[in-house]
Amino acid sequence: MFEQYISSKEASNIIGVNVSTIKRWADKGQINCEITAGGHRKFLMRHIATFLNENTKYRSRLNILPHDSLEQKELNQLIIKKQIPELTDIFFSASIDGDSETCHYIMNGLYLSGLQLHEIYDNLISPALTTIGEAWRKGDLAVYREHVASKVVQRCIHGMYDVLKRPKKKLGLAICIGLKDDQHEIPLFITEQILFDKGFDVINVGTNTPLQKIETLFNDSKPNRLYISSTIVNDPKSAEGDLVKLHALANECNMLIFLGGRGFEHVRLPLDGTYKMLSSFSQLAETLQ
Repeated sequence: MFEQYISSKEASNIIGVNVSTIKRWADKGQINCEITAGGHRKFLMRHIATFLNENTKYRSRLNILPHDSLEQKELNQLIIKKQIPELTDIFFSASIDGDSETCHYIMNGLYLSGLQLHEIYDNLISPALTTIGEAWRKGDLAVYREHVASKVVQRCIHGMYDVLKRPKKKLGLAICIGLKDDQHEIPLFITEQILFDKGFDVINVGTNTPLQKIETLFNDSKPNRLYISSTIVNDPKSAEGDLVKLHALANECNMLIFLGGRGFEHVRLPLDGTYKMLSSFSQLAETLQ
């Protein structure tokens, strides 16, 4: 995945210090950076996130946006103060207008300001997606604007990979998988990010991966955990059969099993109960403590 570099000046503006301070921190190893062939310091957003996680006092100085206008300054303050209700409204409006940049600033800014990833997804993204869907179903939102909004949210979710800090301590390996014929992969990406942020290595196989391939993956990689997502079930009987097989394979490998998504309301679950149902991303995070 391509990651965009930022300069020492841009990094100093985000953290709220002068550029000489950033350069000094980088030279002392207090903030990570990449050194170009020409000797220039280049930073990634995840370097900023890691620094702020270790030096929380600088979060109050954050400058997420360029501050070219009063509106941007006000939005920056909402982000720093984590004013989620107001930010959810702004995020929704920006998404249906196709304003990826504002949505991107809000998500990244909340993460940099210290809001946990699962809180961002439960309290900002999930409500915004619900509002988008309800507005479309009621006829208040044209279908093309619903598509635009959904694509904006998807891009912002994928953009979070560039910001996530890299925990030094690895907690294990988790597999994320969606049931066959379920094309909704956003929950899998969010689950992957939360696990990654907490220190797990993650293999996200998506949906429609043949069970034979999954069995080989389990045997070769020896994962600790399995997360199965289901949003929509078109064929309950087929979904139940796949779930039973996945459940059996995971138990053979002594894996912890977690199920999440509305689709599981329409299928019969394994009877032995050796799994945990998750109804929110915050519940997912609780399993990692």
